[in-house]
Amino acid sequence: MFYKSFYFVAFILLTLVILPIFGIISKIEFNNFDLYNFIESNYNIQIIYISFFQALLSASICCLIAIPFSIIFYRNKNLKIIKLIISLCGYSFVIPSILIVHSVIGIYGTNGFINNIFNFYEILNFKSLFGLKAIVFAHILLNAPFATRILFQNLNTIPKKYIEIANSLNLKLLSFLIKIELPILKQNLFSTFAIIFILCFLSFAIVMTLGGGPSTSNIEVAIYQAALFELNFNKAIILSFIQMLICLILLLLGFYKLKGSNYFDIQNDFYKYPFNDYKILKYFDCIMIIIYSVFFFSPIIYILYKFINIIDFNEILLKEYFINAFLNSFIISLFTGLLVTISGLFLSILIFNMREKIYSQQILFILSSIIIVVSPIIISLGYFILLGELRYINSIIIIILIIINCLLLIPFSILILFTRIKNIYLNFDDSKKTFNLNEINFIRIIFPLIKNNLLFIYSLSVCISFGDFTIISFFNNDSFQTLPILLYKLIISYKFNEASFVAGFMLIFTLFVYLLFDNITYKEIPDKRI
Repeated sequence: MFYKSFYFVAFILLTLVILPIFGIISKIEFNNFDLYNFIESNYNIQIIYISFFQALLSASICCLIAIPFSIIFYRNKNLKIIKLIISLCGYSFVIPSILIVHSVIGIYGTNGFINNIFNFYEILNFKSLFGLKAIVFAHILLNAPFATRILFQNLNTIPKKYIEIANSLNLKLLSFLIKIELPILKQNLFSTFAIIFILCFLSFAIVMTLGGGPSTSNIEVAIYQAALFELNFNKAIILSFIQMLICLILLLLGFYKLKGSNYFDIQNDFYKYPFNDYKILKYFDCIMIIIYSVFFFSPIIYILYKFINIIDFNEILLKEYFINAFLNSFIISLFTGLLVTISGLFLSILIFNMREKIYSQQILFILSSIIIVVSPIIISLGYFILLGELRYINSIIIIILIIINCLLLIPFSILILFTRIKNIYLNFDDSKKTFNLNEINFIRIIFPLIKNNLLFIYSLSVCISFGDFTIISFFNNDSFQTLPILLYKLIISYKFNEASFVAGFMLIFTLFVYLLFDNITYKEIPDKRI
């Protein structure tokens, strides 16, 4: 049964990934002069340099910020407020990047909230927010909380006996930090850096909106412009191969160094931190927690504040273009969530059950994960070319958007589910054989053990696909748009009142869906059933 399923699933995955690549190849008229001209172009080299530099700088700063704050949250993790902060740190992984763009302009722009009070643009002699500094700043706001949550989870893996030994040895605060906390943080530090580097390297909405022009464009935006506006598919494919090569190297290095931190399953069992009696440390931690919360959650605070203070609320809500955009986003996210959850469960079970055929198991795992290093722009462009005139039919657009979103999110669903499925099957395999249970009946029995993971995958997929800007940028037209595209159009048209409403609506929807399920999967004590 599993071998038949393997061939069928492998064929489907391979087809869905290869089809868009064939679409792009069909438009290429490549020769050696194209490669030579590409290398000779200073602008192309600058694009690669800017892409690498901004991703390197963003990822480095994010990790440097995450290290001290993850330690602060860890030693105060018994506080209820830390539970909310860590949940919101996780939300940074799914928050629509176009919302970060909107809030950065509204808070830190030339006419932003901060500059209107302190006038720091004149003091620091800044002419404009836009450019490299805006890109890096937005990436830090978006990814530093994500890094903090990963490193916080690493610290959660410190065995209690280590803390007991530290108490018995009467270790000082600095010694405890150097000998126990930092070695644990170092385990996944490079993996965290690699993930954030790739996310910043593949950034689209932030770079396109806050870049301020061609001088700070990155590879992702350059591929989009070369393919859609210049119709230069040769340049687009060269850039995409360079991008994939860099991402693949970092991804392989990152996973090679990965030590198994569970980002998605928070365990917060009660314990006493050895140095909690230090009053100075308590005051310091309190101040730092407030600073962190105000700064990194300022986009959420700002968007909600602007949303609440909108006067003509009903007028915008009832406009036809808003209703249509919301329905399109809702339908795409709803079905993407269902498909990703079901596909992730099926693939995780299939990959585990192929364990006796190591070669086949590895092929299936690679096929389901390789999409991570392929730019969403490339996949979208390929389907855009293949569809031809069909890309103007709204129902076809919705189906294609669901398929592309699923391809991009399935690797994350496997990442969340596979270890859980493996542990369950290894623990209950004897019972399965004893009662001669088929796969469907066995899944029904173990469902309570994986329900929270499935709910988390569903919420993650819904939030990410609801706020997608990259994929839809190829398929929007006069009769079809989603809320992220609508928000982008309102921002560049300087319709900030309507933009604030759309941004607030998107934030409330995604935040509600995410926190609802993240709260369910947040564990006060570890699950003892497995």
